[in-house]
Amino acid sequence: MFFFFTMHELHELAHIWTGRLICGCWGTRDFNVWELCRDCLQQQPLSILATFAGPIFTFGMLWVGWYWTKYGKSPARRSWGLVFILGNMQFGRMYMAVTGSGDEVWASKHLLLNHDRSNASVITMITFLVVSLICLPPLITAYKAIANKRRWLIFACFLIVPLILDTVVILFLLNGALIKGVLSRVWIMGTPLLITCWLVVCCIIVGANFDLLKHFGVPQKPSLTDHQ
Repeated sequence: MFFFFTMHELHELAHIWTGRLICGCWGTRDFNVWELCRDCLQQQPLSILATFAGPIFTFGMLWVGWYWTKYGKSPARRSWGLVFILGNMQFGRMYMAVTGSGDEVWASKHLLLNHDRSNASVITMITFLVVSLICLPPLITAYKAIANKRRWLIFACFLIVPLILDTVVILFLLNGALIKGVLSRVWIMGTPLLITCWLVVCCIIVGANFDLLKHFGVPQKPSLTDHQ
């Protein structure tokens, strides 16, 4: 779960770093909403790339996971492949696209929407299909790689539970603390101190459990009691 939280924050960093490279200044942000610095969107047409940067990062991590799971030469590498697939917001990207929200739909509408919004539903549908075509192959590979007899239940939990916890922890608890002024001072990269502290905590926890993640997808050897 903390790997999931870490990848969420790296997704947001991909947005703001791309915006900084294009605009030459940092925008504002919280844990899940970011903005470019003032007037950049109008002055820099390429600034729309900052919106695509987050999903591109996430999709890239999903496909790294797909490659490691499918072609990894060691159990540890295949295990990390599963972690990268299940530890990124694959289902969330598809869910947001089908509901007409999310980075992909917003950026696509910014580029393609008619003045009368007559093609809004078409853009949403096409964007959802594209996002699904990107996310489904890694998800199918991850599903097939799970050897547990309750594979469907485990797979469903890894799709849904992280999104629920991400919503509760990130959107409600941490963003709520930020709104109340807890470590809300912006110090680097247009980022409040609380967000940086959260990322450091997540990285420490993931690093401390690095060896466990290497065995995430490796079946355990049966013990003596299993045969009794």
